[in-house]
Formats: sequence, C-alpha cells, structure tokens
Amino acid sequence: MIDFVSKLLIFIKDFTGRGADCFYWFVHDRLVATNPVEIVAYPGPVVCHDFWMIRDLLYDTTGDLPAVVLDIDELRISISGNPDDRLNREKIDISAHLGPCGASEEVCSAYKRMFNRGIPFDAEIATKAAGAIARLYLTLCAQAAAKGETERFFSVEMPVYRLLQKAMSAGVTIKAADLSAKRREAEHDYFYCLKNYSAKHDMPLETPSRTSIERKLHALGFEFEGVSTRYVLEFVPHSEDFGGDTLALEEFDAAKRVLSSLTLAGGRTRPIVDVFGSRTSRILLRNPPLQSMSKKYRPIICAREGAELSYVDFDQFEVGIMAALSGDQQLATLYAAGDMYELFAGSHLGLTGNRKAAKQLFLSYAYGMSRKALVDAAVELGAERDKAKDAFRVFARYEEWKKEVCAEFQRTGRIATEMGNHYARSNSGALTGKERRSAVSQVIQGTGSLIFKKALLEMESLKDVTILLPMHDALLFEHRLSDTPSKVIAAFERVMTETLGNRIAGKASVGDFAPA
Repeated sequence: MIDFVSKLLIFIKDFTGRGADCFYWFVHDRLVATNPVEIVAYPGPVVCHDFWMIRDLLYDTTGDLPAVVLDIDELRISISGNPDDRLNREKIDISAHLGPCGASEEVCSAYKRMFNRGIPFDAEIATKAAGAIARLYLTLCAQAAAKGETERFFSVEMPVYRLLQKAMSAGVTIKAADLSAKRREAEHDYFYCLKNYSAKHDMPLETPSRTSIERKLHALGFEFEGVSTRYVLEFVPHSEDFGGDTLALEEFDAAKRVLSSLTLAGGRTRPIVDVFGSRTSRILLRNPPLQSMSKKYRPIICAREGAELSYVDFDQFEVGIMAALSGDQQLATLYAAGDMYELFAGSHLGLTGNRKAAKQLFLSYAYGMSRKALVDAAVELGAERDKAKDAFRVFARYEEWKKEVCAEFQRTGRIATEMGNHYARSNSGALTGKERRSAVSQVIQGTGSLIFKKALLEMESLKDVTILLPMHDALLFEHRLSDTPSKVIAAFERVMTETLGNRIAGKASVGDFAPA
C-alpha cells in the first residue's frame, strides 16, 4: 500500500494482443498478481504509470474503468511548471525518474526493457522498480503541496482524466461507409489549396516547414522578436493574406492526415487523450487528433442509433475571463451586451460587420501586441488611424491588470491561476516580450482550462449526456432527450459564473459542429 486508500499497480502489456498481459499490486513491498476485474472493482485510487496503454483492455474486459485513476506521469507533468516536461513526455519514460527514488541504474535499465517486452519478466527487478515508483509518487505529492497544486490536481485534473479516458474507451462512432470518400475529398482539397498557395505566394509545392515560413515572413519584412511564428500568422495582417492562406493550407493538411490515420474497430475510433496537453492545461487528442479536423470533414462523426449530436461552446470565453479577472468595466459591459467582437468592430473600430478583423485585433491587443503594431494592423484592415488609436485606450483597468501579472511573474519567477497550474520562469532579469505574453496567457487560458474541466465534471450528473469529444473550449456529446442541450448550456454558464466569483455571468450556446 502507498497510503491508506491508494494501491500501486504494475503491469506488463502484451503488445501482440493475445491476452498475456500481467498485472500486479504492490502490497507490503511485494508483488501480488491481479486481473482487470479486480483492478476495476478496487474502490480507491489506482496509481500507475502509462495508464493509457491498458485503458482499452480494462474497458473491453469489464465495460468500465477504475473509479479513481492516478497516472504518475500526469501528476508529474501537471505540477512541474516546466513546459519541457510535457513536450518530452513521449521521449522520457518512467524509468528516467526512478534513480533519485532509490532505483539503481541496473534496475532502471532492466525495468524499461522489461516494460517494453525486451526481456522476460523478472519479479525481483519489478519489485525494486515498484518500490521506487511508490517513493516517486509520495515525492510528487509533497511537491504538489509545496507548489500549491494539490487541490487542482486531485479535485479537477485527476477526475477529468478518468472521465475522458472512459469516454475515449467507449469510442467515437465514424461513418465507415463514408470514410473512403472523405479521404479522397480531403486529398483533393489539400492539393488544390497547395497548388493555389504555391502559385500565389511563390512557395514550393509542398506543405511549408516552419523554417520556410519564417524565411518568407522575413522577406516580407516581419520581425519575430519575442513572438512565435504562429502568432505572426494568426494575428498580424499580411499582404495578399499570406498568414491566412498558410493557416488554411495547414488545416487542410491536418485534416488529410487525420482522416488517413483513422483506424476503426466496430465502426469506432478510440483516441488517446492528453488531459494536460498544453502549458495552460488544454485537453488534446492524438492517435487520431480529431480536434484538428476542420468542420468540412466532421460529418464523418455520427451518433449511435437513436441518439443525436449536440455541440455546446462558451461565448466569447476569453473576453469574459479577462473582464472578470481584471475588473475592467468596459470589457465587462461589452461582454454582457452581446457579441463582443461585433460590437467592438462597429462602436470602437469603425469596421461594422468585420467581426473577424475585430477579433483578430482585440486578441492581439489582449495578449500584448505593441500599441504601434496594433494601430498599423488596424489601419491595414481598414480602420481609421485615429479611431484605432482610441479603440484600445478604453481598457485602462485591463492594462493595469496585465502590468500586475507581469510584475508578479518578474518578482516571484512563477505565475498561476487562482487554482494552481503555475508556469515557472527559466530566465532572470527583465521580462522579454514573449515572457510578458506568456504570463498573461497563462492566467487567462489556464483559467479557461479550469472552467472547461469543471464544466466537464458537471456532465456526470446529466444522465442523458454521453461525452464524445472535448473540442478546446466546447463539447460534442450524444443525447436522446430534446431538453438536454439546454441543461448542458446551463451547466457551462453556471460553472463559469461561479469559478469567476460571480464577477461576470458566463455565456454558452449550441453551435455548429459540422456543416448542416
């Protein structure tokens, strides 16, 4: 036993699928053989690493997952504050962390090979490794407490992990009969877009690499000091819309790859879910990354017989969070009045009807684009220079709040939401432009991730809701009753309002997941 309720599970998976999987509890410093039925029936937290590898096996055997699943890798990554830990999760396995917890190099090496079926099972090696894993778990729990991450992990991240792993085990239904046609359509759309992109922008006839994109942007006069390539493509206006065209091509390429990678079992696909898939704790799917599939191809996803799909999304999610956290009354008024971006376009920028431009400019402003660059961008998009200058002066309290966030990051070397999910600084000295933007986005988007995950947990009380896909800040779900979507909307709005301390009233609505 690790403590009075948790049990450490060690497993060796049979990658051939012939049923020779081995499972062991680590109890009183020894291994005790167990099986999927006993694992799922255990009422306390099941602690293990790489749970995703046995997720479907447990579900297929029992129709369920353990009541509480605590994946040590998820705990380590979610409390570290270092984005590199998340990025390296596929490169560094659990054995790399066992040395400081008492495992010798020989044990670490042997356990790694044994776990990957490179050598036969050795009970002595497995027992020593299990002891080190148990100590690693206790060390991580102590670190979580010291970093202020305990409440968020155990009350939000861990239950959401189990909720979504079960949803992905049940699978997403795909119209198998339409899959070949959709793949052909995606291939055609991609190559048609690529041909036009290449001709229009004098680029090679291939999906451009980051290096080639940056080379092109440099030739067009763009600078990258303190900003990412994605930021320049998405938020800065471009001559002949190079940024928009590049993003569109990448979207077609992503859709083509998603559709070609779909493998079905019984008409379903079962994605792997990363509950802590970004620095700000966004949920990401992979193998296949269905979130990357654009709306045009989403009709391939369908409901089970007798059910229907609905898609609920927060409305102007980031704006509401910014208004609540900063206390900016102008932002709060725009958020409460309706479609903030439509209102901002007409009343502040003089770009009535150009919601896309208003959203692009506002988010550029909100995350720290310089005032001069903002005004230049607004003029490029059709606004009058004087009107553009005045448009962003009205959010004085939000400006002060951004300065406060950056001052805290500078002073303490870390920034977090009101409930953990901190980001630790790796540099010293004055903050760079990129660090200032990262600090602000960590608080806003980290808070958004917290709200969304709390909303997902509310779905467990709605018996007619079957979660299919978390889509960034929106949810695709199955239901059979006509009033279920309104209940989901109410839950989303209530969670947002309560999490933000009733400083704003959260907004959500039913959206279009796919073309009608």
